[in-house]
Amino acid sequence: MPEILKLLSEESNISLLERIFDYFEEVSTCGDAHLINLLSITALEVLGNDRSILAIAQQYMGPATTQLQIEADRDIGRSV
Repeated sequence: MPEILKLLSEESNISLLERIFDYFEEVSTCGDAHLINLLSITALEVLGNDRSILAIAQQYMGPATTQLQIEADRDIGRSV
């Protein structure tokens, strides 16, 4: 996640960011509860730690990833 956060903060390597978030969307819709939970905990909760980074990330998120990120924030008691 540190590298992804760096890419987002610098808004650099857009094609890589698009591929990363396409993968996140794929995982978000895969139906494997364990894998989805891992994505939520390791990536999406981290994105919510910084609202400015999250705003940039949301430009690349698909609908399932966006919903999962909102749920991740709610699960840890963060207001959305």
